[in-house]
Amino acid sequence: MNTMMDDINAEEICQDDPDPNCEVFIESITEISQMPLWDIGAAFSALLFILSIPTAFLMWNAEDRDIALKFAWTWVAIHAISQLYIVHSYLTWQEKFYDSIPFDEMGWVSLFTSISSYGSVLMCELTLAAGLAMISYQTRTPTKVEVPSAFHEK
Repeated sequence: MNTMMDDINAEEICQDDPDPNCEVFIESITEISQMPLWDIGAAFSALLFILSIPTAFLMWNAEDRDIALKFAWTWVAIHAISQLYIVHSYLTWQEKFYDSIPFDEMGWVSLFTSISSYGSVLMCELTLAAGLAMISYQTRTPTKVEVPSAFHEK
């Protein structure tokens, strides 16, 4: 991303543009390439990939249900944290970007984008958690409770 953005020169791009905010607009676009979002996102992805290997093995093997479920819930938690961080970082940048656009109605676009972005992350994470909760419930150790009959005697 940095190598692609290094070739962009705001003065050169905006030399024929009469709008004085052109350079601010171009510089706000180049800011996204310098965000730590890319490095942290890659680190979270690597961590999730490494964690998914023993999780999948333990879940498939089904020898130690408790450890497998702890790994799986940890995976879901790390995934949720990473997605919320990435969406928050991106929306923070996007709000500054929308502020650089000289158009009055960008507030509604920003609000809609924020709601839909956080909502989609929440929906995804709740779907993962619901699936894992169902797996947890379905794989629990069966308990046999015998209720004595009030009509029959042994």
